[in-house]
Amino acid sequence: MSTAYESALTEHGLEDVQPRYRRLLVDLKGADTDAYERAVKRYRSDVESVLDDASVLDAWVAYGAWLAHELAPGKLVWIDENGRARPVEGAVPLGTLLMQIPSEARQKAVVVTLPREPSDAQRETAALLGG
Repeated sequence: MSTAYESALTEHGLEDVQPRYRRLLVDLKGADTDAYERAVKRYRSDVESVLDDASVLDAWVAYGAWLAHELAPGKLVWIDENGRARPVEGAVPLGTLLMQIPSEARQKAVVVTLPREPSDAQRETAALLGG
């Protein structure tokens, strides 16, 4: 874990996203090997290139949002402290619960980021929708 990445996690109050994204990659590999290959290429081009840069967390979160969309096409939302969902418009907000809500009703939502200390409403939303 790079110093820039650790600092950004602390600054924005997020838990480490890397273990979550590794699990998403495993799921993607099992579901669609072509999408998995695209994910590996995207990681190399979008994340590896900024590992020691101040924008490393932005790169990781954008990558995670892309992974979530590949697994569960739908819309990316952020969940505020009261549990209200708002669509992500423009830059992905850091420091909050981000979830990919699938268009397919039978699919579970995918947690993209989770605050290090989520509110009760955020924790319950992630547990209920993301499983």
